[in-house]
Amino acid sequence: MNTANWISLIAGLGIGTVLTAMIQHLLKLKEVSHQSQRQDLEKRYRVVILLMYVAFDFELNKASLNINRPDLKNQKAVLEELEAEWTNMLLFASKSTLDNLHTFIQTPNKDNLHKTALSMRKDLGRGSIEL
Repeated sequence: MNTANWISLIAGLGIGTVLTAMIQHLLKLKEVSHQSQRQDLEKRYRVVILLMYVAFDFELNKASLNINRPDLKNQKAVLEELEAEWTNMLLFASKSTLDNLHTFIQTPNKDNLHKTALSMRKDLGRGSIEL
């Protein structure tokens, strides 16, 4: 193998290594961004789930609500807060989650709470489970 062939081989390997490193770096940045977005989504969904528990059984949960959200004095106020959350969720939630939460707001019962929670779970990439 002559010198020119060796230089071409080394140059080819060098460019390939650089390109591989660049692609790996870009993929890592995308992964970090996706993970951050997922964590933010999970935090929002936890807030929504807690509000749903209160809306479902206000009397049982109003004491803890008074500690964390003293501005929410009754079930109607909690449902109005959930409506505001629903509007915010238009930016990131799946159609299934939006539909299920809307149904829950109209009829706050245990079945609708479970359906909404399961669709949120899917949004978080956790798959479905049977209850």
